[in-house]
Amino acid sequence: MLRKTTIFLLLNLSSVAAISQPTDCFKFKEGKFRIADTRAGVITIAERRGGYQTESSEALKAVVRFKITWQDNCSYTLKIDKVLRNENKIDFPSNLEVHLKIVSTAGKSYTQQTSSSLTNGTYTVEVTKMD
Repeated sequence: MLRKTTIFLLLNLSSVAAISQPTDCFKFKEGKFRIADTRAGVITIAERRGGYQTESSEALKAVVRFKITWQDNCSYTLKIDKVLRNENKIDFPSNLEVHLKIVSTAGKSYTQQTSSSLTNGTYTVEVTKMD
């Protein structure tokens, strides 16, 4: 009886441990990243340092700096701080908020779900850490 109880407890503890394993997002809080937005057909390079993320896109000929607010280890919000370059005269609304959630990680890359204050729904993009 004791053996059955011990096996039962070990199985339950290991399943709880497996369920509670968090996605390893901490290593993606800072660095340089390549964001492949296949829906828009645009590659963006993002540099995340301190409380800011600067995104540049040669296709859009734009560089924008965002203020980062982390909600938890894997979710954060970007708010426009400053448009640094805008050769195509894109209208970047000053109230733009982008909500991002890292949903899975694999080595030096992760998958994020993205939504914004200006669009309905979410979409998924692949992000690779470059440094």
